[in-house]
Amino acid sequence: MNTRQTKQKYKQIILNHLLAGKSLSTYEAYDLYNITCFLQRISELRDQGITIQDEWVKNNGKRFKRYWIDTPADGNHDATGVQL
Repeated sequence: MNTRQTKQKYKQIILNHLLAGKSLSTYEAYDLYNITCFLQRISELRDQGITIQDEWVKNNGKRFKRYWIDTPADGNHDATGVQL
């Protein structure tokens, strides 16, 4: 499989996961989907205009970031932040 197809596939997997209302960390992206380039794909999605939230989390003495997409309450925008 060529690299470009893989990047697109991984971005879509990550986006689908986040749009389902679930959060994702680097470890979870690897564990669930075998994605080793998670932070690069997050950066690319953000560069496309998708608003992805993040926060530092501490668990078992380790710090890592968790990422998610907020779903607007007003109903005038979709989950990517694009006005409908």
